Amino acid sequence: MNQKPLIRNALAGLLLALAALLSACASTGTTSAGDSAANEAAAVEIEPWEGDGMEIPLDGSSLEAFEASLARVKAHSTPEEYSGLVNAIDYLLIYDIGANRNRTMLASRLDGLTPVEVMQRVKYRRAAPGRSPADKTAADAKIIDS
Repeated sequence: MNQKPLIRNALAGLLLALAALLSACASTGTTSAGDSAANEAAAVEIEPWEGDGMEIPLDGSSLEAFEASLARVKAHSTPEEYSGLVNAIDYLLIYDIGANRNRTMLASRLDGLTPVEVMQRVKYRRAAPGRSPADKTAADAKIIDS
């Protein structure tokens, strides 16, 4: 049995598939992550705020309003503060039984709270020996329901 024609046909098929894949990739408009983040930031109009961004009340009336208020907090707070808020929200999304792992429901539960109050709902325990405060994980926290 001669395998040369079989191998030649397989290679020809692979080359055609590769050419089709490359042409499909070239025809679609791709953007980098930085471009999409810039477009998202441009889409959300940030209202001015006097004072600490961590004192801005969160709007949980809808998921879109919640995301807009998070963008506003991000614009008026330090990256470290905002990162702490996002970590607290992620923790609550998973472990807050009332939210039922539903971001819209969690947003409504956090409606009217400031980022500081949200972070106070997640009480971090002292970090394990050998771990810095930045290395805290879900195992180092518990929910404080007021």
